Amino acid sequence: MSSRLERIRSKRAGKQGVWLLVIALLLVVVTIFWGLPALARLAGNMISTDNTPSQKYELKPTPPIISDIPEATHSATVAINGYAQPGIDVVMYLNGAEIGRKLTSESGTFTFQNVPIESGDNSVYAYTSTAQGMMSEKSKEYTITLDNEKPTVTLDSPKDGDVFRGTSQRIATFVGGVNEEGVKVYIGERMAILSSDGTFNLPYQLVEGDQEIAVKAVDLAGNEASTTLKLRWEP
Repeated sequence: MSSRLERIRSKRAGKQGVWLLVIALLLVVVTIFWGLPALARLAGNMISTDNTPSQKYELKPTPPIISDIPEATHSATVAINGYAQPGIDVVMYLNGAEIGRKLTSESGTFTFQNVPIESGDNSVYAYTSTAQGMMSEKSKEYTITLDNEKPTVTLDSPKDGDVFRGTSQRIATFVGGVNEEGVKVYIGERMAILSSDGTFNLPYQLVEGDQEIAVKAVDLAGNEASTTLKLRWEP
């Protein structure tokens, strides 16, 4: 009886061994034809995921600093200079439109030569851009005024041809005004101080005899207007 039971158990164990061998072979086949590609895809996803943060979290470059820019000019073109991080693109904008890109030098400087501007006020600003296209914040915005008109000087006194006599009249007081802000007025070699309303009052000592005194006005754009007065002082 026990011998028969052992034969039955042995036969069942043999069948189980065969099934286990079949299952093992199936697992090997599934691993080869399905598992490895899945592992490859997983590895590819991991590599792609590793690359993504470096692009997503790339630090923004610092904005460029524009320097040596005129507040006003009588020239139709200007040079715009400045500095930023070395080896980075500077993208320049004029009146809201991109006008060009320059790669900064090893020392971080850049120059845009012969930038054409329009009559009146012109806005200028810039960005920096990395090789991956990451843009900085906007730089400080500047206004350049193109002004081709000469300033106007109104001289109330003295008048051309005036004659002064005696010690009490040796000091002639130049009184007048200008038509725009920021104008510098020169009486001979002296500069008059303008008040807030654009008027000036400058005492000027005369020399004996006839003399010519130049009156010159220079505005912020560099436009000049000048005239000459002929005066005479007799002791």
